[in-house]
Amino acid sequence: MELIIGKKFKIETWEKCIRTMWLNEVARFSVVKELLYDFPIAAKQLRDYYAKICESKHHKEETHRHHCCGFNIMEHGVGYEDLDILLKNPKNLDFIFEIVKVEQPGEYKKDPWSLTEEEKIKQLPILKENGNNLFKEKKFEEACKQYEEALGYLEQLMVKEKPNDVEWNQWNENKIPILLNYCLCKYNLGEFYSCLEHLNTILECQPNNTKALYRRAKVNASIWNLPEARNDFKLCAELDPTLKNDILNQLNQLDKLEALQYKKEAEKFKGKLFS
Repeated sequence: MELIIGKKFKIETWEKCIRTMWLNEVARFSVVKELLYDFPIAAKQLRDYYAKICESKHHKEETHRHHCCGFNIMEHGVGYEDLDILLKNPKNLDFIFEIVKVEQPGEYKKDPWSLTEEEKIKQLPILKENGNNLFKEKKFEEACKQYEEALGYLEQLMVKEKPNDVEWNQWNENKIPILLNYCLCKYNLGEFYSCLEHLNTILECQPNNTKALYRRAKVNASIWNLPEARNDFKLCAELDPTLKNDILNQLNQLDKLEALQYKKEAEKFKGKLFS
């Protein structure tokens, strides 16, 4: 667990304990119940957070925990039996801490969940630029991670807005170029179906996005969806005449591939039809 000194811990007495310790020290602290009113709620949030991480790693279904506002929490509990008991009957507790690492301001990279909205917004251009630089170096997996983090922040910002409102549309406009770059990484990694899914998402919002259409055409060609690939290529040429020569070359290549495949299939079944 990571704790940030000076950021008002949910259990303030923990910060007082930590401040007295040295690196690599292990210490036990006894805390009176009067200082632990918020512990069951904070403990629930920590358990939920780490449970979600474990579930995502093992692809398990999310365990249901009910969420209650402060007015109802005494009545409904927090969803963990031991914490519900502690909530109704507070008692003194012992905590054992071990300091395994200390990072100074400027060295510590915050977990995404701990970033403020302003910090997430500031990270967007940095993550995009990092992804672009990694892509130029053909480090596609590393670039994907940068784009994924940026897309995650944008989703968090968008979920606070009403779909198709001004703010939501602005975030969506910022999202599409990053998602296009992400798709290009996926294409280069050979993850065609994942790439196709995201390109379809873009084209639902922007049906005439030529970059998305062109890349979807390339993906469809790679998975042998030739009619769909031709349709996208032709629409690209209609929308952007400067692409006409390139599109003609792409269509000619599709024709050659299809003719070669047809020849191979004909030779494969030659003489077997009536044998």
